[in-house]
Amino acid sequence: MFLLLAMLTPVLASPQDKATGRAEAEVPFLPMQWERLPDMTLPRAGHKSFVADGQLVMVGGHTGGFVRTATAEYLQDDGWHIVKTLYPHDLGFSLRLPDGDWLVGGGSSDDFGIGQTFGVERYNPAEHSFSPFPILDVKRAIASAALLPSGEILVAGNWYADDALGLSDGIQPFETVQNTAQNRANPYIFPYGKREAVIFGSLDHHGEHVESIIDRLGGEAFTSGLLSEWRPWGDYDQPPVENMRLVDPVSGQGIYLFRGENAEGRQAILSFSDGMFTKVDTDYEIPSEGPWGPIFWFSSLFTDSRSAAALIAGQDEQRRVYLLVADCQSLLSGGSVSSVMPGAERASSRATVKVYYTHPIKDFCCGPTAILPDGRIVVTGGIAYGDPMGNYNPSAAVFAFSPFEASSAVAHVRRWLWFVPALLCILACGWLIMRRKRRGTPQQEEVTDTPTPSGKDLALYSMICDLMEGEQLFRQPGLTIADLASRLRSNTKYISNAISAGAGCGFTELLNGYRIREAEKMLLTNPTARMSEISEAVGYANESSFFRNFKLVHGCTPQQWLAKGKQ
Repeated sequence: MFLLLAMLTPVLASPQDKATGRAEAEVPFLPMQWERLPDMTLPRAGHKSFVADGQLVMVGGHTGGFVRTATAEYLQDDGWHIVKTLYPHDLGFSLRLPDGDWLVGGGSSDDFGIGQTFGVERYNPAEHSFSPFPILDVKRAIASAALLPSGEILVAGNWYADDALGLSDGIQPFETVQNTAQNRANPYIFPYGKREAVIFGSLDHHGEHVESIIDRLGGEAFTSGLLSEWRPWGDYDQPPVENMRLVDPVSGQGIYLFRGENAEGRQAILSFSDGMFTKVDTDYEIPSEGPWGPIFWFSSLFTDSRSAAALIAGQDEQRRVYLLVADCQSLLSGGSVSSVMPGAERASSRATVKVYYTHPIKDFCCGPTAILPDGRIVVTGGIAYGDPMGNYNPSAAVFAFSPFEASSAVAHVRRWLWFVPALLCILACGWLIMRRKRRGTPQQEEVTDTPTPSGKDLALYSMICDLMEGEQLFRQPGLTIADLASRLRSNTKYISNAISAGAGCGFTELLNGYRIREAEKMLLTNPTARMSEISEAVGYANESSFFRNFKLVHGCTPQQWLAKGKQ
């Protein structure tokens, strides 16, 4: 055994990537799982993509021939279902409302992306229906919207028309409340304070790059040296504003993240919080090249609040798909951030960066992104990278990507996984020999074959154990396998397979095992402790649940188990 481990050591330490034949780049490049979901009913580009009530929804956009479509569709039971909309909403905006409904508005008035419209409507995900909403203050296309803390809705941005800030209370039509310092397409709108917001961007209403001037709702426009150095990324498929915001679980404060680019073409993650613009320090620079050549980062930055991650999607000329994932947990201050006047800038904490990749995907196109409830990243429809006629030939394809930490673990062991079957075989044979010796069974005893756990399952199981033992996640009341999957940015099927492979049981048995073992320690340490205190401390909802599960494991009550131990 020690000889085998010694043989593994130099392989584990090798810096060469045998898949590419070159030394690894500074930033880790890790393989990523992906799958193709059912194609949409219609090919779409210029549409809005979001998750409402747990379902993936597409609204508006244009289909083949650059023709607007007054339809939406949602994914349910492995198929897409068409719903009629009131207006086409090609190149419109979307916004989640406090009651869970979604607002969709604006867009081009004619085919080929021409003109603007007043129309706004509300989508009810429970009924899969659209209803009228108060109209915009001016006709708009390629605009943005945000919900202010006051409950009002702010819109800004336009395409081939003058811009202004429009405001609605959700009952009355939008009303222009302020002119803008410059005309913009698809600007960033970041609310803060009680009724404040900054509005900025780098694309004017003709799609030309401009020096960013920052408008402030109810205040004077200003400039930022940081945004002069790092131009905010302009994107026609910009995600809803809530998908660019991370929320601090301690203070409840939010931090907005967005993508910047300097004059040399380098990429950066920028942030805005309480009037402060910041460049986020990262342990690695965002790479412009991967192991197979240049990477085109095509998406705006979007966030996954469950894992405190910032993500950017990209691809290369061979249509490999990349997801840059920055762990931004250290940016969440726990309430230590102080408010300053707009335009102030400060240093930030460091974020850790990884890049996940796929093999070339033939039919992949650059479309809007969304995050499913199980943590998968979806890219929907869109146009082929570099295709000048892409708007006339949009895609109906939908792809889901899984940049799980399990993939990271697999990447680290991919050079030596071929040893695993041999190692497992040796261990299994040794175990069988010892078992036979102990039981005195003949060597001809029939042995039932069992499937060998995969390296991926074992790597993921190791991460599950780290969470349970290191962070004592089992103490969380009502913990489910879905919670564990969300924490590890995996899905319930992979988690279940990993637990079965590593522990030989299901999630419930594993969870109870951790809880009962911790209860045993507490009973031995403090025999006079109240059972209600112990049951609550180890994560059970009530004392009766604790007693029932303890008896399943030991066949007796905690008091009886303790008495047996003393005897």
